[in-house]
Amino acid sequence: MQQLYCESCQRFLADRFVVGSCPTEGCYNDFARGDQCEKCGKLLNSTDLVDPKCKVCGVTPCVRDTDHLFLELPQLREKLEKYIDETSVAGSWSQNAIHITDSWLKEGLKPRCITRDLKWGVPVPHEKYKDKVFYVWFDAPIGYISITACYTPEWEKWWKNPENVELYQFMGKDNVPFHTVMFPSALLGTGENWTLMKTISVTEYLKYESGKFSKTRGIGVFGNDAKATNIPADVWRYYLLSNRPEASDAVFTWTDLQAKFNNELINNLGNFVNRVLSFIAKPEGAGYSSIIPDAPNADSHPLSQSLAETVGKLVEQYIDAMDKVKLKQGLKIAMAISSEGNAYLQESGYTGESVLEALQTRCG
Repeated sequence: MQQLYCESCQRFLADRFVVGSCPTEGCYNDFARGDQCEKCGKLLNSTDLVDPKCKVCGVTPCVRDTDHLFLELPQLREKLEKYIDETSVAGSWSQNAIHITDSWLKEGLKPRCITRDLKWGVPVPHEKYKDKVFYVWFDAPIGYISITACYTPEWEKWWKNPENVELYQFMGKDNVPFHTVMFPSALLGTGENWTLMKTISVTEYLKYESGKFSKTRGIGVFGNDAKATNIPADVWRYYLLSNRPEASDAVFTWTDLQAKFNNELINNLGNFVNRVLSFIAKPEGAGYSSIIPDAPNADSHPLSQSLAETVGKLVEQYIDAMDKVKLKQGLKIAMAISSEGNAYLQESGYTGESVLEALQTRCG
């Protein structure tokens, strides 16, 4: 095969060390990488790029011949399509994952190079190719299996047990083809009884303020930055899940983080939990001395009955959303349950000094 070689750096260039214009019609991205265009999502070979440049020195690389190993995707098409058709439905794949995978199949599967001429990486265990390493997106998914094998000698109970194990995977949309096409193909090609991915939950892009996250350019907030703020981890988890870009791009802003913290976590969930627990913890005569009493007549109380019916339906919706890996929707429903709890307390007069009297009346 042919590969780009930088005569200035005197080496074959890794995919991410090459940048150029995407060849896809209508894309107009002049900063596509050697293996993928982030704008249109198409996987590329570095030799496909228009006007490629070495990212290290900026010189235009030349094309040289070199021998490599390939994954023969065309020979696996029938097995792969059967797996995708069945699993995308049974596993409730997110729509963006289905769309990206379908576009790959419609373009036609081609042999995919799985080795590189690099000094770093996982060496190919073959004498003829001992000076080469595996392409990262062929090697990395195998790491899911190998890290399990490092953890336990019984790794096959997880990875060769599709009848009893369901595999869920979460990722950004730019990594979809590696997990819905390449990795399943590699496993299917062995003819062995591997546990294949059942459900894939794919996000669109999360943008930062008015631009894109970029660690190299210092734009955005990352793990070390989040830690330095001293904002509790649960607040970050809540905000990122509530703002999860499941169907379209979302934007991270500090003002939105503050608003969600104050209006949702504190005023809704925090308020509900605090009102209930602080009352229950009050000493007898003002509360229940941290012991929740029986409520034998709750079914005859209209507000309590209405709350039970509403929350019951919300719990069913929550379970359905989580089963379908709709995490953002599930969190929204959970917060709706908290809102119903606050409304119930308010309507029942559970405020101030009237709390004890109201509860005693409702609970008999």
